[in-house]
Order: sequence, then structure tokens, then C-alpha cells
Amino acid sequence: MPRRDTPIDDEKRSYGAVWLVTSLLLFVGALWCIADDNIFRRPWKKYQAEFNRLEIRRLEDAIAAEQQRLDADPAYRQATKALADAHASVSSGENARKIADLQRELRRAQQEDQSKDLNLRFIKSELEELRFKYDDALHAGRPTEALLAEIEAKEQVRAERQRIYTDSQQHIEALQNEIKQVEGAVKTAEDEVAKLTTAREDLQQKLEGVSLGYFPGPKAEPPFFGFDWQPKIPKIQQVVLEEFDRNNFDKPVARVDRCMSCHAGINKPGFEDQPNPWKTHPRRELLLAKHPPEKFGCTPCHGGQGPAVNSPETAHGNFVDEHGHLENVEFIERPLLRGEKITAQCIKCHAGVQNLEVADEIGRGERLFEQLGCHGCHLTEGYEDLAKIGGVTSIAPSLRRIGAKVDHGWLVRWIRNPHEFRPRTRMPNFMFEEEQAVQIAAFLLSDTRQPSEEWLAAHPAPAGAAGGELAAKGKALVETLGCRACHALAADEVAGQLGANKDIAPNLAKVAEKTDTRWIYHWLKNPRGYSPVARMPSLRLADDEARAITAYLATLGEKRPAPAALEARLADPASAEAGEKLVRKYGCAGCHDIPGMENESRIGVELSAFGSKTREELFFGDRTDIPETWDDWTYNKLASPRTYATKWIEQVMPQFDLAEDDIKALRAFLSSRTDSKVPVKYLYRPPGEDRIVAGRRLVARYNCTGCHVIEGRGGDIRRLYQEQPTLAPPILNGEGEKVQADWLFNFVKAPVPIRPWLQVRMPTFGLADEEANTVVGYFEALDRVQVPFVHLERAALKAENVEAGRLLTSKDYFDCFSCHQRGAQKPQGPPEGWAPDLALAHVRLSPEWIVKWLHDPQKVMPGTKMPSFFPGGPPDVLGGDDEAQIRALRDYILSLGMPEAPPSPQQAARVVTGAPGPSQ
Repeated sequence: MPRRDTPIDDEKRSYGAVWLVTSLLLFVGALWCIADDNIFRRPWKKYQAEFNRLEIRRLEDAIAAEQQRLDADPAYRQATKALADAHASVSSGENARKIADLQRELRRAQQEDQSKDLNLRFIKSELEELRFKYDDALHAGRPTEALLAEIEAKEQVRAERQRIYTDSQQHIEALQNEIKQVEGAVKTAEDEVAKLTTAREDLQQKLEGVSLGYFPGPKAEPPFFGFDWQPKIPKIQQVVLEEFDRNNFDKPVARVDRCMSCHAGINKPGFEDQPNPWKTHPRRELLLAKHPPEKFGCTPCHGGQGPAVNSPETAHGNFVDEHGHLENVEFIERPLLRGEKITAQCIKCHAGVQNLEVADEIGRGERLFEQLGCHGCHLTEGYEDLAKIGGVTSIAPSLRRIGAKVDHGWLVRWIRNPHEFRPRTRMPNFMFEEEQAVQIAAFLLSDTRQPSEEWLAAHPAPAGAAGGELAAKGKALVETLGCRACHALAADEVAGQLGANKDIAPNLAKVAEKTDTRWIYHWLKNPRGYSPVARMPSLRLADDEARAITAYLATLGEKRPAPAALEARLADPASAEAGEKLVRKYGCAGCHDIPGMENESRIGVELSAFGSKTREELFFGDRTDIPETWDDWTYNKLASPRTYATKWIEQVMPQFDLAEDDIKALRAFLSSRTDSKVPVKYLYRPPGEDRIVAGRRLVARYNCTGCHVIEGRGGDIRRLYQEQPTLAPPILNGEGEKVQADWLFNFVKAPVPIRPWLQVRMPTFGLADEEANTVVGYFEALDRVQVPFVHLERAALKAENVEAGRLLTSKDYFDCFSCHQRGAQKPQGPPEGWAPDLALAHVRLSPEWIVKWLHDPQKVMPGTKMPSFFPGGPPDVLGGDDEAQIRALRDYILSLGMPEAPPSPQQAARVVTGAPGPSQ
């Protein structure tokens, strides 16, 4: 190769430093990649490791505490001393020498036993070989006599070796028993200690289970000394909910939840005092027992991004910033539910949330949504038909005869601002100008003139419905008949309440300013005569009672006659025409029955999927001060409905003046209105759930809980009977189990006195058959009554039972009729001590319930004045058999009001002498 005279510098240059630096950079980069992938982007590993340390420390502390308790326990100290003494007794002296000799002899015997066992096995093997050869020769036709003789000889050897081996086994067993007998005191002492240390051993086993699979690593505290048990590689904890979601092609797909990867203690008791994510789930025994995470996961109830584990912010979809404000992560469609929205998803699976124990917020929000009439303007799936009854809009009072009902000047003032007249009214404020209010009033008066005049012509003014004495009588009636269960009579008084600041029924403090005595009188006599869908029931008032109450109500408020100029404006056809346009624009027919507007459509946006709206779908108008989130938009819309109106975009939603808690409850309900559907297999639909939901809505419509306690709630009127609770309307918990279905159906349609001493009066609501069936089905479903219908015949009640029951109710025994009314026969003493009429029992009460009631009245209805007579019935009736006496009382009570034949002397003698009781 020719020599080159010119040197090449590049070939002489060293690149070692460059390679060193790049190698170091590559190494550092590799370390960073490993750390980033395994640590920085895996915060769940840190949370799992910390929870495991926490769990181990908790168990170690619990073990130490248990040991401390044991050390202070005299029984434990005595047991451990006895164990130490027992060990000492077998570790020295004669017993120790005896045990040592026995153990030496046992070891020798076991060694010899192994040899004897092998000898026995060998001879058995040889026998098996000979038997095979014998069978083969027999099948082949060869001689078998020699083989058979050899088998018999070997069998004798086997029998001898079997005897030797059996004797060896028995000898070993005898030695072991002798050793156990000598060490018996130790075993007894160990058992006694084990009984006392059961709790400690259970904790120790738990600790071993938690520590299983761990390796020693450096302690976190102190930083450089010692070692602690740390987890090896934490694992993703994952739940797969098959076919829970649907993709963009509407095909079912699985949902993956990994929340437990961070929330490691969510289903473990004892960590209620820890911060998240190590905290035990609140009310774990109730909620997770019925919603196990391994079946339901977490996100179906709580929201959030189930598969996300890279950061808490991404998994939750929101976070609280340094100023305490909740911030949403962009593009997360289902963020974690917080605050009052925590229970928002309950309604997805549970049809009836209004009485669900842990769903107060969503239940309250749904109740407000229904009772405030939101569905009258906004179409909402599941609530489409609530606005009408029998095809008639019934959310708010009917306006078909408004001209016969209200003062014209009052009507204008009411339309302009109903909250000025009744601050707690459910009617919202549309913030009309005075001219608009006049126009709407003009239209309503014009539109309803004919039916109003016809009603007035058929209902003349009552004569003599005035006067101080009559008004005083009317006030007394209002105080006692039950009016105050629904109505307040003073501006600062609250009766039935919806939410925080709304009245169930109108406050009557200024009713005389609104209407006149003619309308009040006929309304009191027959509310359905004025409006076929009126919620107000009839109290079946006599004419003089109605006049007295009318006279009293006429004293509440003062008339403010409309000026002549206003009357002229109200009569102007142009005003009426403009008013009709306003009524249609603002959707008044969504709540009110207005002639000619029966088929008006809803004016508001549909809310069926409102909870799924994104920020881009919400219009914030000119409000740049409001954070652009779904929560903030919804809150401010409910608090100030026209806050997003601009110069160019008008908004017509009225002002409800809701309390803050009610706004949040409504927001929680609206957040549940999403476009996601829960698969049927996850839904909770127990038998009768639909009947319960329908019944609750009917109960709410007619405010039955104003008088009665139902499902443990309500009974508002009982505030007036705190000193004499027995004079309050009855508690209806367990009513479906208690009464017969036919009787309840007829009673709610046409009530009859059961407790005639009560002054408060069960009203007649004028329920249709369908509504009455809804009430019956509601109570039956609440109590899970399978066979609600009862057929009773006098012949089915044995005479012996009836006579025994008659004897037990007499003054010589239980003296039942000292409290209970029996038809026309009333008890003695003050009415507050009386009890229901037993003459109605055969048509009213369930026979099974009577037996249950007599067993333990306090268990059925805590606080009842009914005494308990059992166990411990009189020994001289039916042989002192409590069950037989209870059945006899039941049969006698059921016989009351039925045709009866007197018992023969022989039957009476059998009862008193304790002959066998009648069968069921």
C-alpha cells in the first residue's frame, strides 16, 4: 500500500470523552425512563405501599394493646403461671426423666417399626407377583398346584408379619399416650391460655396475611436506620363491569374501574379516621354490603375516569386548587361527583330515591323538581305525565273560573310579584312590568268570563257568614279540624314545608285580600265543585261550620278594591289580546289549566340529558365573572334564572327565590339527568317498587304527611298535639300489613269515623278509583303484603275461641273496653285515653296483624299506649296457653259486628277449665 505523505488528523483524534458523556447521558436517561414509568407516573404504587405500612402499624398497635390488656388481666396472669409451672414440672425431676426414657423408647420403637413395615410390604409384593402368575397359568391351561401351594405358604408369612407390625403400632401408640399423659398438665394449661389469647392470635394472623409476600426495605422513619417491611411490586386493582357502557356505535362495552388501586382501604374497616385515599368508605356496612366494589365498581356511583391511574387529577376529572375552588380537568366528560352531587347517581338504579336512607340530596332535589312544577315547562324523561291528572293540567290551581274566585286588583298584584303577597309561595316571580300584569289579568278574566259567571250564578253568597262570635267559632274549627296540617294562618307561621322556604299549601294570613266570602264558603263546602282537579279535600262541613270558617277567614287580611281606571284597563280587548300572547310566551299553561290552552307545548328546553351538557353547550351570556363550568352555570341559573340574558338574547325563566340548599339539591337532581343508561342487570327493581313510587307521588300531591307519619316521616300537625299526642291523626307506618285492602280502598274514597273522639277530621279527597288503588298498592308494597285480600265468615270462627276471647276482654281479665270503643258503646274517661272502635275490626284489620299486635304492641308501634298482656296470660283460660289466648282474642275481635249465637254452657265450661284451645 503506497505511503501517504499528508497526515490525517481525524484518525489521530480521541473521542473517549464524547463517548463517556454520551454514555452517561444515555445511562441517566435510561434511569429516568425507568423511574418515570414505574414511580413518577404510578402514584398508586405509593398509595398502596403507604396503606400497607399503615395497615401493618395498625395491626401491630392493636396487638400491643391487646397484649397490654392481657398483661393486666388476672385470669391471663394465672393461666400463664399455670403454663410455666406445667412446663417446669415436665422439664426437671422424675417427670423429666420419665419423659426422656419414654421418648428414647419411642424413637427405638419407631425405627424398628420402619423395618417391620418394609418386611410386610415386601411379602405383600411377593404375594401380588405369585397371584399374577397363578391367574396367568390358570388362563393358559398350565398346572397351578405348585403356585397355589407357594401362595398359601407366603400368606402365612404375611399374616405373621402383619401381626408383628400391628403389635409394633400398638406399642408406639401406647408410648405416645403415656407421654401425653405425663405432659397432660401442659396441654391443659396451653388450652386455657389459647382461650384467653384468641383476639391476639386473630390479629397476629391478620398481620401475617398482610405481611405475606413482602420483603425488607429501608424504613421511611427514621430515614437511615433499620429496616421495615415494604411491599414488593404493588398491583393494579381492577374491576371489569361487563357491558356497562355503550360505544359510539351503540354497542355494549365493558367499563374498567381501577379506583381501588389508590383507595386501598375503601372496603376495610378501621380506617374511618384516615384521609383519602386510605379512608374507609363512609357507612361501609350499609353501602358496600349492598354495592360490593367487586361487582359494582366505583364510578357508576361516584363518577370519574375508572381506568386512569397516572394522576389523581386525571382519574377524578377535577381537583381543588390552592384557593379552595373546584377546577375541572379539560375534556373529562364524567368528573368525580362531589358535595351534594355525591348521591346524584342513586336515581340511575333506584326508582324511589325520595325516601332512600343515604340519598337525602337527590331525593330532596327530585321532590323539589316535582312539586315546583319544573316538568310543566321542561320535558324530562320519566316525568312527562306528572303535570296532568285526567288530561287536565294540575300542577297549580285551575284558572278556568278565576274571575269568580279572586279580586281583580289582587290578581294584577299577584301576577306582577306573587312573592310580595306570599313570600313562601311556590308560584315563581316572572318579574312582569305593571302593564304586562294588567294585560295577563285582562286575558284571564276575559277568557274565563263565561264559566266564572255560570259558577257564580249557581253558587249564591252565603247568608250570615260574618260576625265576631261566628268568626271565633270558625277559628276554633280551623284549629281543631286539621286545616293547620297544610295551611299557616300568620305571616311568620310555617305549616307543611317544601324544601327550605316554600309552603306546601297557601298561607292564609291575607286570604281576605284575595277573595270574598262567597267563594270561600263554596270552596270549603266542595273544592272539587270549583275545580275538578283541586288538591284541597272536602272536610264534609255542615253549612253552619262552613259559614263559621268563612267568617273567620274573612278577618284575615283587608280588601283593597281595584280602582275604576284599573277595571277599565282590564276590560280593554287590546289588553286581553296582548295578555294572551304573554301567557303563551311564558308558558303559564304548563302549570295552570287555562281554557283554550290545553294542548300547549312546553316552552323550556328538554332536561332529560341536561347533566351531560358540556361547557360548550352552555350559554353564559355576558357573565364573565362566573367560572365556565356546568356546576357554576346551573347554580347561577337556578339562583337568578335570567342572569345570562343579553341585549340580544331574552330569557323567560321566572325567579323562584330558592334557598341555597334547595338550589344545590336541584342541581344534584339535574346532574343525574344524563344520556347514559344503566344496564338492566344492575338496576334495583324490587317487587312493588313502581307502586311505591306512584304512591309517594300521590301522597306528596295531597300532602298526606301533613297529618300522618308515613315511612317514618311527616306528621307536621303533631306539633300542635305535643301535650296530647293521642288526639293527633294516627301514624300509618305498617298500614299495608295492618288493614284489609278492600276496607282501605273504600275508606280513602269515603272516610268513616274510626276514632270518633278525635276532633281532627279525615277529609274526603274525591279520589278516582285509580288513585285509590294507587294508595292501597303503595301501602301493600311498603309492607311487602303478598295476599292483601281477606275473606272472613262467622262460621269460620270457632265458638270456643270467640267465647274465650269474650272472657279475656271482660273486666275480670284485660278489660279491653275500658279504652276501646265498641260500636255505639263508648269507653268511660277522657277521650284522649280512648282507643279505636273494635266493631270495625272484622272489615278493617288483617287477622295476621291482630296476632302480631297482641304479641308485642310496642314492637309494632313504639310509644303506643296499648299495654302488652303477653307473655303471662291468665292461667285459667285455655290452660294458660298464650298463643291460644291470642288467637281467641283475635277471633272474638273479628266476631264483633258479625251475627253471633250465644255459647252453650258446655262450651263456656270448657273455656274456663282450660280444655284444649281451638285450632287456627
